[in-house]
Amino acid sequence: MNKLIEIGQMHNIDIEIFKEKHNSTDISTLNNKIKLFQITNVSKYIIKAIKDNRCVKIVTESIKNSEELIKTLEDIFKTSDNKNSNRLCSGNIKNKLRKKEIVDYSKVKEDLLSLNELKKKYSCIKSIEADYSHTECGNYITNSINSCDMEDETYFNAYGAAITVNKDDITRVLYIGYYTKDYDFNEFKEYLLKKLEYLLIKLDSKSVTTNKYKVLLTNNVVESILLTFKDSFQSKNIFLNESVLSGKLNSKIFSEKINIVEDSPKGMLNANFDSEGTLKKCQTLVKNGVFIKEINNIEYAIKLNKEASGNANGVNNLYIECGNKSYEELIKDLDNGIIIDEAFGFHSGVDTKTGNISVQAEGLLVENGKVTKGLNMIILSTNIFEVFSNVLEVGSDLSNFSLSVRTPSLLLHDITITGKE
Repeated sequence: MNKLIEIGQMHNIDIEIFKEKHNSTDISTLNNKIKLFQITNVSKYIIKAIKDNRCVKIVTESIKNSEELIKTLEDIFKTSDNKNSNRLCSGNIKNKLRKKEIVDYSKVKEDLLSLNELKKKYSCIKSIEADYSHTECGNYITNSINSCDMEDETYFNAYGAAITVNKDDITRVLYIGYYTKDYDFNEFKEYLLKKLEYLLIKLDSKSVTTNKYKVLLTNNVVESILLTFKDSFQSKNIFLNESVLSGKLNSKIFSEKINIVEDSPKGMLNANFDSEGTLKKCQTLVKNGVFIKEINNIEYAIKLNKEASGNANGVNNLYIECGNKSYEELIKDLDNGIIIDEAFGFHSGVDTKTGNISVQAEGLLVENGKVTKGLNMIILSTNIFEVFSNVLEVGSDLSNFSLSVRTPSLLLHDITITGKE
C-alpha cells in the first residue's frame, strides 16, 4: 500500500487506502458425505485520492499495478469536481484480533453430518445439504498525510442448510441461513428444527379470505422488511427524495414501541470505523417511534453541514430493540390470527420511496392460541409505516440471519392479507 501512496505523491495526489479482507474456511455436506472443504482469501481496496481540492474514489481487488492505478485516477480527475469528500482520515486505532477462535473442523464435520440422522425421524426428508463457514475479517486504513494507521479485526460463523422433503407428491425445500459470533451448532440446529416442523405443517396448506387480520410476523420476515428499507436512513437518499423518510426527520413515524438503533462496535462484525476512517458509535435512529437521526458519509456530512456518522459503507448491526415476550408468548397473545413466517420477492414487491409492500407469503393459522394448519397462496399487502405502527407487542427473539440487520418478531393488528376472494 505504501508504494501506491508514494507514487501518488510524485503526481501531487494525496492517497488513502481502505483494505477489506475476508479469510474463510468453508465446509459443505450432502446427506452423509463431505461435498466441499476449501479455504478462501479475498481482499478489496477502496482508493480515495485528492488533488487540487477535488476527490475521487475507485474500488479494486488488487493494488499491485500502482502506475496503472495512478493513471486511472488522473483520468477520473479530468471530469470530477467533487469537493465534498476532500479530507483524509487522521485516526490511529488498532483493534487487532487478540484471540482467534480455535475451530475444531473435525467436530464441525461431525455436526454437519449428524443432520442426516433427521431422516430417521422424518421419513419424508429426501436430502439434506448443510454448510458452515468460519470467517476472519479485517479493515485497514493508511494514507499519505495524516500518519493514519487504522486496524479493525474480528470473526464470525455462518451456517446454512437446504432440506428437501416430499409427502403425498408435494415437494418443498427448506432453506436456512444463520450467524453466530462463536461456534454454536446447537443454536443453529434448534432453529432449524423449529422451521422444519413449520414446513411439515405447511405441506398441507390453504389460502384465506382477503381481509385485515391480527398478524405475527416472525423475526426473519421483520428482518427482511428492515433490510429492504435500511438505506432509507441515509442522508443521501433523504436529500435526493429517494427515501420513504424524506421530510420526516423529528416526526413520529412508528409506534412508540419501536426503537431502532445502530451499534456497530457491538455487532457481529465489531466494526469500529467505516471505509473513510470515521469512528463508529452506538446511535439511535428511531426513539419511541420518532425518527431522530439520519446516517451519512463524509460527502453528505459536509454537504448538509452535519457530523459524519461513520456509515460510508452502509449500516452495521442495525436492530430493533427487543421487548419482553418470548415467541411462544406472542403466539398465545395472537390467539386467533395468522403467523407469517416466510415472505418472498422483496426485491420487486417493495417500493422504497412510498413504503408500500406487496410480497408473496406463507405461514400458519392460529386458533385459540394454537397452530392449526398451514397457509400459502397469500400476499402480505401493507406499508412500512403500517407494519411499524400497528404494533401490539415486540418480541424478545432477536434474529441471526444477517450481518447488518437484526430484528425481533412483531405482533400486529389490522394487517391486510390478500388470499382467495
